[in-house]
Amino acid sequence: MADLDQVKGINARQIKMLQENGISSAEALAMSNTETVSSIEGLGDKTAKKLIWNARSALGMTEFVSAKDINENVEYITTGSSELNRILGGGFQTGKLTEVFGPFKSGKTNLGHTLAVTVQLPKEKGGLNGAVVYIDTENTFSKEKIKRIAKRFNLDPKKVLENIFHARIYSSDHQSQMIAKAETLCKNRNARLLIVDSLTALMRAEYVGIGMLARRQNALNTMIHALSRIAETYNCAILLTNQVATKMMGMFSGDDAIGGNIVAHGCHFRVSFKTKGFSSNSSLKRKAIIVDAPDLPPEECEFYITSAGVADTEDSGASEEDSPKEDFEIEKLYENETEDVKEIEKPKENNNDIKDKKVDSVYKGEIVNIPLTNVKGIGEGTYEKLKQHGINTITDLLKANPEELSLHVSGITPKKVSDWQKFAQMLIQT
Repeated sequence: MADLDQVKGINARQIKMLQENGISSAEALAMSNTETVSSIEGLGDKTAKKLIWNARSALGMTEFVSAKDINENVEYITTGSSELNRILGGGFQTGKLTEVFGPFKSGKTNLGHTLAVTVQLPKEKGGLNGAVVYIDTENTFSKEKIKRIAKRFNLDPKKVLENIFHARIYSSDHQSQMIAKAETLCKNRNARLLIVDSLTALMRAEYVGIGMLARRQNALNTMIHALSRIAETYNCAILLTNQVATKMMGMFSGDDAIGGNIVAHGCHFRVSFKTKGFSSNSSLKRKAIIVDAPDLPPEECEFYITSAGVADTEDSGASEEDSPKEDFEIEKLYENETEDVKEIEKPKENNNDIKDKKVDSVYKGEIVNIPLTNVKGIGEGTYEKLKQHGINTITDLLKANPEELSLHVSGITPKKVSDWQKFAQMLIQT
């Protein structure tokens, strides 16, 4: 990183004015446009152009280089989910803008909170030992969630919170101002991740109607370019969460990200999150789809949003004391997708043929099969843990001693086991 005083022809007064407006390095100045710099009071068009061109010359940006000599210097931040890391090419990339869009409660903010913790991990554990800038336009930042995620990754919650620089945003102009100010934190506080949650929330409220569309897109374009410059200058990762709007296409409808082509073309990676079931609360499972990426195939994966961040299963490893009880069941339908619903089949009279997670239960005088995962609070991940300790069926669960079982299965308390037994009993009696 080169200081401004290395730019030929710049003086102390000009350096101070540039720094006060968020341009604190030669790289930042070189990547700025003349209009932005000349708008600073005390700097005219001629001076702005001269300083920008001198900065580019000092950094060797006025010469072409062979493609083999390009140094991309990409680093990765773990998302908390190995599957999500996989389709992202190894994790959340630095030096790039990544847009994550989806409906309400699809996991966008949960991902932001998770990355705000994992970026502080050592590099060998998927982090960058860096700080975080969190620009919060929806007032959804949660200190308690950060603490739970920090404990999940064996980090000190207090230190993690100290390394997150949060700004509550109240207008789109305020948003632009704080994006510019974030550059100072990247330089002076080693901020390696900048989160804007969300990018378009305030603009939807302020720029209403077709007559305001051009102004809104211009403001968005300015923000996107400012963020892109910060990402390249400081090799930090940028997460932009984005809302969606329903678009009618003949007889069909679908969700699309707000911001149109300005956001679509401005972001390097675009990822769509989808909720599961017909209600956002019906399941912890989510689907991520790579919509656009320069070097990634259009893959998709499933992950879970939990009280302790993004994970591969609904049991993130958070303890009962740290996490609120999740009353969700895993369903079989994604929004806008259909699947055949199978009728309950009667098993053969020989109960030894009943395998895997199925157990015997009385239903209107007949024998039917009920999976153990039908018990509220037991998902696939938890079932695998229970199976390792001999709990394969609802009968095994009902016979288990809550105190003894909790001692053998990590992250499970006697109260949780008792609750499962109550729900299992209700299933049998239904």
